[in-house]
Amino acid sequence: MKVAVIFGGTSQNDDLKSFYVKDGTMYDFKYNKPHIFQAALSPKVVQGVWNYCWFWDDGCFLNLFEYEEELPDLDLDFILYANERHGLDEDHWDKYSVSRLKNKYPNAIIMGFIKELTVPPHRYKGWIRFLNECDSVMAPATDTMQKLPKYTEIQSELNKKINFFSQPVNIKDIHNLYYSDKKDLAIFVYLPNPIHRRGHTLEFANYIGKKYNIPVITKPFKDGSNAGVHMPWEKFTNLWAPCLFHFNLDPEESQQGQQAINVATVGSINIGGLNESHQVLFPETATCDLDVLEAKIYEYITYPEKRNEAIQYAWKKLNELYGQEVVKKQLLSVLKDNK
Repeated sequence: MKVAVIFGGTSQNDDLKSFYVKDGTMYDFKYNKPHIFQAALSPKVVQGVWNYCWFWDDGCFLNLFEYEEELPDLDLDFILYANERHGLDEDHWDKYSVSRLKNKYPNAIIMGFIKELTVPPHRYKGWIRFLNECDSVMAPATDTMQKLPKYTEIQSELNKKINFFSQPVNIKDIHNLYYSDKKDLAIFVYLPNPIHRRGHTLEFANYIGKKYNIPVITKPFKDGSNAGVHMPWEKFTNLWAPCLFHFNLDPEESQQGQQAINVATVGSINIGGLNESHQVLFPETATCDLDVLEAKIYEYITYPEKRNEAIQYAWKKLNELYGQEVVKKQLLSVLKDNK
């Protein structure tokens, strides 16, 4: 099975270079050298949708911004395609269209990937048009997020059923690199870039840290701003993974919550928030109610067996829902129906 993950019209054109995978390692197309980018721990370990490139031998990722003139010659069986932003505009439609991919890769099943639910209103019709031109449609969501009214709205405008897959995670390699059963009794403050999604994360972390005499660790901020400094995933993970508690009171239910998945993989505990993964992996603390959260934190501090139960529960659900083999089976089932 030859798989390609393709992005069209992404805002990360300068940073997100195309790559191919050979013998478990990704290489850039231009220089054929081992490749790494922001969402990668190494040339062998990535997060999120890029994991599909490792499902079978010789997978690849294409950023269509690099191929506006001519697509590379590849023998593809399956394409997972996320088209967004300017790729949906009429001025750029032909360069990022599904028909262009079908003409170049006639044997490939093309699955439209619902990467984000927050499509700007002026591009929404183009986005629905794009999804309807694909052979199939997929959204990364477990049972919790599938019930969102937004998915019901989208489904009503599509000419095919939305297939829901879990977000694939390279559990084994990330676990081997960063898991420890001897965590520092410390709080890491995770702050998404959109300020409205931070809730009371920082204030609550500082309050708990001061009251219970627990160190509070944050990602450094850029001078004079609320934005965190750019950090490669490896350096960032080394900063937060040793901490027992990971505070993230993101109130947005329409987000998958990649970071909380990583938290479960390394054996820490996510505190707060309503992202899907928070609810699935850490149900006891999947809330923005500060009184409920403080009571749970006190319990975890006081009774080690309680925090171990939370860590073990998250580990069990992580492997049940997010493992690469689990998602691969979901994909094979859908591909079988499309043949």
